[in-house]
Order: sequence, then C-alpha cells, then structure tokens
Amino acid sequence: MRNKLLFAIFLFPLLAVTGCKKYLDLPPKNQRTVVSMADMKALLGAYLRGVAELRVKPLYGQMMPGCPANAILMFEAYSDNIDFERAITESYLKPNNSRTEASYADLLLWNQHATSTLIWTHHYDIIGFLNSLIDQMDEIQDATPQQRDQYIGEMKINRAYSIFKLLEYYGVYDKAELGIPVYLHTGQGVLGIKLPRLSHAEVYKIILDDLTEALTMINRTAPLQGFNAMYNKRYINHILAQVYWFKAESPAKEDSDYENARIHSLAALESVDASIPTTATGRMNAYAAKDPNYPALCQENNVQGGISAIYGSEFQYLSPGTYGPDNIPLAADFCELFVPTDIRIANYFNTDPTRSGGLVGPEGRILNWGWPTDGNVNGQVKRGNVCLFKPEEAYLILAEALLKLNQPQEALNTLNKFKGFRDAGTVSGTANLLNEIIDERRREFFGDSDKRWIDLKRYANKTITRNITFFGKAYNITVPPNDFRYALPIPLNELQQNNNLVPNAGWQILEY
Repeated sequence: MRNKLLFAIFLFPLLAVTGCKKYLDLPPKNQRTVVSMADMKALLGAYLRGVAELRVKPLYGQMMPGCPANAILMFEAYSDNIDFERAITESYLKPNNSRTEASYADLLLWNQHATSTLIWTHHYDIIGFLNSLIDQMDEIQDATPQQRDQYIGEMKINRAYSIFKLLEYYGVYDKAELGIPVYLHTGQGVLGIKLPRLSHAEVYKIILDDLTEALTMINRTAPLQGFNAMYNKRYINHILAQVYWFKAESPAKEDSDYENARIHSLAALESVDASIPTTATGRMNAYAAKDPNYPALCQENNVQGGISAIYGSEFQYLSPGTYGPDNIPLAADFCELFVPTDIRIANYFNTDPTRSGGLVGPEGRILNWGWPTDGNVNGQVKRGNVCLFKPEEAYLILAEALLKLNQPQEALNTLNKFKGFRDAGTVSGTANLLNEIIDERRREFFGDSDKRWIDLKRYANKTITRNITFFGKAYNITVPPNDFRYALPIPLNELQQNNNLVPNAGWQILEY
C-alpha cells in the first residue's frame, strides 16, 4: 500500500507541468494526513465553498474557478464587441483614468502573457489538488458507497471542467496533436515526469470519461445538500453539451458529437423555461445570483472594479467625466445586430442622451455603465460575474446541434423560442441559420467571461483588425481565423523545465 498522502502535496500545482524543482522547493504548511471521510470533507469542502459561494476564494486556484477577473478582461480585449480603436483615445487614455498606458497596450496588443500564466497555473493547481484527493479516496475505509459517489463525482466534474477549459484555451484548434498535457495521478511516480502534449482526442477521452462516470453516479446517488457544488445532474449534462459542441468542430470530431450535444443540452434544459429571465432587470438579477430560481452556478470576483479597466469605471454613473474610463464605445457591427424591442438593449447600451451624443440605445454605441456588474442598480461594483451552465447557452447549443443533424426546422423553432425570451423578433427561414445562431450567441453573451473569444476561435468566421498607437508607435494587427492568437501562450517557465512540451508558435513578448 502506498504511503498516506500528506496534506503538503495539496499545496503544489500539478507536478508534471510546474516543474520538479518548484515542487521540491515548496515547504509544506503542515503535515495533516487524510485518513478519514472527516478529513476529506474538510479539505474538499474548503475548496467547494469557493466554487459555490460569492466572493469566497477557493482553497486552490484563483478567485472564481470559472474564469478569474484578469481572464475576463483579457478575453474581452482579444475579442471584437468593443470599438477599441475609438476607446483608447475617447475612453481609456484620458486624465480621469489612473490605469497606465502599458496596461492597455498589453491588453489590446495580445500581450497578456502574465494572465495566460495565471490561467494555466489556476487550472493545473485545481487539477493537481483534485488528483490528490481522488487518489486518496482509495485508501479511506469509512466512506459509504453514497459518499464515494458524492465526493468522487464532485471531484471528477471539477477536474473535467478545468481540463476542458485548458484545452479550449491552449489547444491549437486545427492541429490534432496539439492538445494539452494531462496527468491524473499523484505520488512518487510523478517525480521527474516531463509530460508531452496529448492529442485533442486523448484529452477529450479523459474529460468525457470523468463526466460520464459522474453522470452514472448522480443517476444512482443524489447530491449531498449543502455540500456538493457541480455534482448536479443539470450541470453535468450542461458541461457534456459544451464539450461535445466544442469537440464537434475540432480535430477530434466524431459523427456522434452533435447528437450527443443535442441529448445533453435537452437534459440540461429540462423544466427551465419558467426560470429564464425575460426582462433586462431579470437578467441582471439572475447573473448576480439574486434570483434563487435561476438554474446556474454564479461566481463573483472579490475586487471592486476588477473588470472596470475595459468595461468602464464602477463610479462613472456618479458624475460624467469625473471617473474613468467612461463612455466606452461599442463596435458598430455588434450594435447593428439588435432589433428595437430586444430587452438586452437596456442592459448593454447607454440610454442617457447626454452621454451618447444625443443618441440612445445601440445607435449611440456607448456601453451602459451598469453592464456587466453584480446587479446593482447603478452598476457601481463591476467585480466581474461568471455564471456557469446558463440555460441560455444550452438553448443555443441545442439549436446548432439540430441544424447540424439536418433538422433545420427544429433548429429554427428552437432559435425562435429562445429569441422570444429576449423579445428579439424571429428568423423567418433556414437559409442562413448558422449565422443567425452565431449572431444570437454574440448578442446573448456580451461581457460573459470567455464566450465571444471561444466563438471566434471555434467558428473561425471573422478577421479582427486593430490599428492603435501606444507610446508614439503605430501597431497594425490583423488576426485572421485560426490565427496563433487563438491558442494562448504556454508559460515560458513550463517550456524551460519540460523539453517535451511543444510551445504554441507565434507568440512574442512585446517591449515598449
């Protein structure tokens, strides 16, 4: 029998990807041994509290396991909903904003290497911690079969989610061999291992094995109330729908992917229609965890103004021009997507004519200072919300899956049903239905963590151009579909310590 696992091992990121030397240099905080379910409950519970409760840092990883605030800023800066060429002069680099020119250069010139390192470490920390606990469950003697389902199921869902996000972020979407490194065990066997990148297919097998096992567990054992977070039948089905949807256009795609996306999105949507908000205020409340009936897992950063560098100062509502950045201009092609009745206009667009050149709504192209926020009426927090497993996303996955399964009328009906929740009109035909679904995703998920960047990566349907001057130098950047910038840079220290790890080509650190 292997030695009892010491609590010290929980303090270390996944050994194989953070380097052996770093692992050996870290001193343990204590020597607590995990020998019982009471120990396991204390450790896993400390982590899950940060997953399930607002503004609580989990035991491992950064604040908000879904997407840290720095990552939310980066993914929006690397996307196309904000008119950054206007924003840099009209909103960001103004005397009323204390943020530095260098910080905006890093964001808007795809130079956020520190954030990429943070995301990498964040998710591999979580994976390493959960690997440790999953391994140790084999040695705990006092666990009931029900507890094994509830605990192992919870851990495998969380682990699968982090592996999936790493694959979305760092996998090269059109190269089958360039997935990510994954190791699922702990102990002496890990020491000195230098993992190569697995193929996309190999990584998806790991993710789907964990999630399928968890679904089997929850079908026989209900969640432990007050303890489990992601061990939830709706959430498991939602993640499975996401995974199959993303896999379906990847190098690992299989003929069954869209059918599986259809099955699991339908399961995730069971009995949710009455809970989907149908007003602008309802959306704000739902995403701020102020609607107890909204069936999603909401998370929030603990730093006031954590995402305000891009989305506008949390205080700009107090006095025009006093607090910056303010009056953030939005991209014209984004604004043109909305019909006048769409409830999301009140969420996204400034309707005060004194702040938008006399124009209101999308015509004014100015971001509403209350979006995105934590649901406060005036928008004075802007910590950064993440709502995992939104039913709205499952609806749009379902519509696309039906279309890809050669059921265009069913896909059209599903899309129009969803648009009805937003009073966004209807689509009358199926000729251009995929583009309609993509546009609806863009309308629905503006300001939502990484979703627009993921869509740009997956659909590969748009070229982004950006012509901006920083420190007196003009930068003219073109990001075509399948550009290297859609696979984040692997941290330099990982590449230096692991010569089996192939880098994502193209990335360079800009010096100003």
